[in-house]
Formats: sequence, C-alpha cells, structure tokens
Amino acid sequence: MNSIMNNLPKLFITLLCVLMASSGMLNAQIKVTRIAGKDALDGRSGIVYTLPRTVVIADLCISKSQQFAGPLAEYAAEYLGIDEVITKDAVGYAMESAEIRTITEPDPGQVYLIEKEDKSQGEVWISFDKPGPLMTLEVFEKTLSPEGFSSWNKELFMTAEAGKLFKKYTDSPTREVTDTIVRKLSIDTLVVEQMIFRHSREEYSDREKAQDAADKIRQIEHDKYNLLIGYPETAYSKDALEYMINNLEAQKSEYLKLFTGVTVKEMLRFSIPVIPEPDNESQVYKISGFSKTNGMTDAEGQPEIILQLMTTDQDLETAKTGEAISGTGLVYILPRSFKAKITFEAKEFATRRIEVMQLGTTLSLPATFKRIEFNLETGSLQSVVME
Repeated sequence: MNSIMNNLPKLFITLLCVLMASSGMLNAQIKVTRIAGKDALDGRSGIVYTLPRTVVIADLCISKSQQFAGPLAEYAAEYLGIDEVITKDAVGYAMESAEIRTITEPDPGQVYLIEKEDKSQGEVWISFDKPGPLMTLEVFEKTLSPEGFSSWNKELFMTAEAGKLFKKYTDSPTREVTDTIVRKLSIDTLVVEQMIFRHSREEYSDREKAQDAADKIRQIEHDKYNLLIGYPETAYSKDALEYMINNLEAQKSEYLKLFTGVTVKEMLRFSIPVIPEPDNESQVYKISGFSKTNGMTDAEGQPEIILQLMTTDQDLETAKTGEAISGTGLVYILPRSFKAKITFEAKEFATRRIEVMQLGTTLSLPATFKRIEFNLETGSLQSVVME
C-alpha cells in the first residue's frame, strides 16, 4: 500500500475513474476515508486517489535597460557639440506586463482511500484512462533572496567590453612612429653625420581618437551628401543607393557610440507559481519584491508585486454548501470562482477569472451507488447513476 502512496502523482493526470457494479441489477457500496499519512493504510486495502489543487502561475515580463558610457564621452561637446551623452554606466528595471494562468496538481492534504464494504451486493470495478504527461514545478519560496533566482545573476548582465559595444574604438588602437636619430662624428676637422631611423608603434590617446572619430563622422556626412546630389555622376539604381546610404549610416552610428554611449534593452520573463491557501483570509499573496535598480528581489523593504484573489457576493453564496463526511461515499470538489489580479504600486497589470479547487467545497456522495464517473484532474463528477 505504501507503493500506492508513492505513485499518487501518476494517478492524477487526466484520469477518468469509473466505478461500477459487476451486475446492472446490483448496487455497490463503498467507504471513502481521508488518509492523513502512510500509517493510516496499515492493514487496509483499496484504491488511493487525491483531489486536485490549483496552482496560479504569474507570468511576469520585466524590461532591463543597461547604459554604457562611451569611451570618448568627455570629448563629445568639444568635437561634436553634443551635450546629452551617457557619462556613467547604469542599469534600470521596469515592470512591463503580466499574465495569469492556472495548472492543477495533486493536493497532498486531500488523499482518500476507496474501500469496498463487506455488505456490498456486487463487485466494485475501478478503471483508469491512459495517463497524460507529468509536469514538474519549482515552488516559489516567500523568503527567497535575489540569489535564489539561478538565472537572474547569470548571463543577464552585459559587460562594457569595448570590442563588443564600441567596435570603432579598437579599429586603430596604435600607429607607427618613426624617430630620426642624428649621430655626429668629428675627426680632426672632418665632421661625419649619420642618420638612424627607429620605427616603433605608439597607442593613440583618447583625444586623438576623438579627433579622428569626429573627422570620420564629418567625412561620412560629406560622402552621403555627395551621393544624394549625384556628385559621382553615376546612375546608381534605387537599391544600390539605399544600400550605400544605409552602410554609411551604420558606420556613422558606430562612431557616434564612442561619444554618446550605448543603451542595451532586453525583456526578461519569469513564471512564478503561487498555491492559494485556505487559511489565508485576505487571499493576498506577495509574489516578489521589485526594485527599479536591482530588479526582482526580496519582498522585505521593497515595493511588492501582489497577486490577489477576490470574490463577489454571488461567489460567496455559491460556496456555502456542505462538507465531505469521511467514511461515506466518493469525495469530490465544487471549485470556487475568483477574480485574480496582479498589481504593482497600485497599477493593475493582469486580471482573469479563475476557479480554485482547494478554496472550494469538498462534498461526498452516498456510499451506495450503481455507476460513478469521476475526473481526477478536476476533482469533479462526470456522471452518477444511483438506484
């Protein structure tokens, strides 16, 4: 029986449990008991099943913007007359959008044992449809620190490598320098001069690079102007002219980056599961903290991304039904309807109508029946035949 408990998830996925008497003229009688642990199965035989619970998935879309100062930013005003440039590296985050979806999984607190009563008139048959694929989830811990997001601190932060962001900065990092050395040799009244040429390579200073980049930008503007006025006196086709102009614009953009800097934007997506709890009276759940400078982080001391489940008066009236009685017939669920919404800093990012299994009502059928069809994925009845 312990092996049955260990294989509960396998019985859960999209199964249709059909209980039927061996004879159409006979009624079957069963006893369904809630199981609190493995010890409760000692000395007993039957079929174990679980009721499902709803997991609410919050899909968050976060934008990250990284700014990298250009290596020649301090010369932008002097050589190009540009004042608005990025002068220091910075990173910022913003909450862009959110979506709400639900999945179901076995509820470990709703495990039941189906036993046949000795006084039952007929045999009880139980069959299962073919199972579907399993889905594995990672549960979001409320106390999770920023380091807990394994993918958050890895491969998501770019480094300001000049070779990647500022290609033109390293196009000509050095130049050849020739030094002339004059050696004079005096012998009596004879003077001999010997000239020695020494070649070496010298790195350009940033000021020289700025001057060179500014000259290249002006030259590109001049070349583009000549193309537009037809100065080469060549009848270029429209496609050829567009190609050359686009190529010149791309080169100009690369040189401008050296002064203005670069802004890199990307979208980060996170799916965070939340399991609604019956004991939570407010039905308000803190998904995560969010900082505009650090992104998703611990909720403590930071503005919070909130998931809230709200009910209407009609929903409350529908939920006022009986409770399942352990030791009677098959236990099933009447789910409860909620309006779920995700908010951050008083702004609503997503809303959706959902049904939550574990916040609904568990009911039980009479122990005597003829045929029952029960869906283990939804915890609801498909059909009931009783006499």
